[in-house]
Amino acid sequence: MNRLPRILGEGRIRDVALVAFLGVGQAVAMGVAALSTRAVFAALHGDTPLVVTAFVLLGLAGCAVAGIDVLIRIRAESLGQSYARSLRTALYRQIAGLSAGDLAERRLGGLSLRFVGDLSAARGWVGLGLTRLASATVVLPGAVLSLWLLHPKLAVAGGLPVALSLGVTLGLAVGLGGMHKSLRSRRARIAVSMMVRLTIAPALDLAGRTPRELADLDDHSGVLKREAVARRTRISLLCALPQAGAALGGVAILWVAGASDVPAAEAAGALAVLAILMLPLRDLADVWDRYCAWRIARSKCQALFDRDSALREVRPVGHPVPVRFTDVRFRGLQIDGEIPAGTTVVVCGPPGSGKSSLLSLAAGQDRPDSGSVTYGSAGGPLPRIAYISDVSPIVHGSLRRSLTLGISPRPRSADIRKAALQFGLRPLLDRIGGTRGRVGEAGRTLSRGEALGVALARAALSRPDLIVVDSPQLIAHPKLWELIGRLTVVTTATLLVSGSDSAGAHRAMTLEMKDGKAIFHGDQTRAGPLETAA
Repeated sequence: MNRLPRILGEGRIRDVALVAFLGVGQAVAMGVAALSTRAVFAALHGDTPLVVTAFVLLGLAGCAVAGIDVLIRIRAESLGQSYARSLRTALYRQIAGLSAGDLAERRLGGLSLRFVGDLSAARGWVGLGLTRLASATVVLPGAVLSLWLLHPKLAVAGGLPVALSLGVTLGLAVGLGGMHKSLRSRRARIAVSMMVRLTIAPALDLAGRTPRELADLDDHSGVLKREAVARRTRISLLCALPQAGAALGGVAILWVAGASDVPAAEAAGALAVLAILMLPLRDLADVWDRYCAWRIARSKCQALFDRDSALREVRPVGHPVPVRFTDVRFRGLQIDGEIPAGTTVVVCGPPGSGKSSLLSLAAGQDRPDSGSVTYGSAGGPLPRIAYISDVSPIVHGSLRRSLTLGISPRPRSADIRKAALQFGLRPLLDRIGGTRGRVGEAGRTLSRGEALGVALARAALSRPDLIVVDSPQLIAHPKLWELIGRLTVVTTATLLVSGSDSAGAHRAMTLEMKDGKAIFHGDQTRAGPLETAA
């Protein structure tokens, strides 16, 4: 299914039509300029009386061509930015709807390139490629017709070299797509590699890896340079060939005009039209270059859009909810049963037993391979879920903003500060000057403990129906159950916590992950239909 935004959608067809209309106006202006040039030359050689109108029309036509070119460029930029905006929105929506597991399998750098290189390619094709193509389809026939009407013999003489140069240009254009693909792939590998290594560069330096990393980077950069120069050489040739053809066409026009006693005015007009014809011909090489870049970017974007994605619909219910696993199969796990509403359950098991997978399913982060996860009713939206992990969604801006992310209506300032203090954020408040102090994107200006405190405070403020905790850092916290207890003071939500057997001993229920199955220990009257230990 093609989920890419339509290029001519969202009113963009009007911009394309406007560019084509402006192209018609430019072609007319060019034709007037050519005819006026002929009239002026005829007057200068004494063949006709000198008419001021011809000079005025020549000047106005030149100004019109320049002015229309400005308008075309403005509309082209608007068109390109409009499509880039639509594609950017569609890409983010698609990524937001991916499951956590699917997203984890994709390289962050590769996804980031969708928002940089691929968007640039889309903007370049729609804004500069498509609009120039639309303009050329109008200007080229108009220029050819004008040349023919001026003098058929001169049109043939000037057109043959141009046609030959176009044939050679088409031959060189065939391999440009492959060059684009190779260059893009190599550039992407370097960019993704650097995005990973830049975050660990000091550690690599400490390990003595810097000389090796620099050598690898230099080698890759050298290959990239050679491929980039080869592509630029091909593009330059594609742009130069029509110019060479037009130059030879001009020589042919002058030769035929001299040999056939064609009036100088006719030759001058033909040369003027030929100069006009050269501009869109040269643009066609750039059009093809941009199309090749967009075609590759489009395939990469489409591969992302082909992934299963659906935005999560959340509708708070205002009370604890049960979590029902109905014949769920996911990454080798088999789960079938229900966690009763309002219970606190510790999910335990050895590393790799599937604790995080079960909790991710319960939190709506992942979707099962088969079966379903429901919350008190079959299907329907998700309840309000507070998902606490070591990766907390913290955005650049005020601490207040991160503490109330996604919460509507926003709690009172006093309640926000109270929650921050309740979960150990007093030192942070003192350091940044209160809840209106600034924090960095993804919590980069916070310690891990502070980022965890933000997640806990946000969970308390959101009044969730279900709380899922899958944070090794919180599990190892010496005051784990004190912090969990503070959560239960302000909410009666169903609570699932990843922990150990010893942690589970403090709770009424423990869900053990063993041999790919979920087994309840504890109060069997509250265990529901999930498998219980003998």
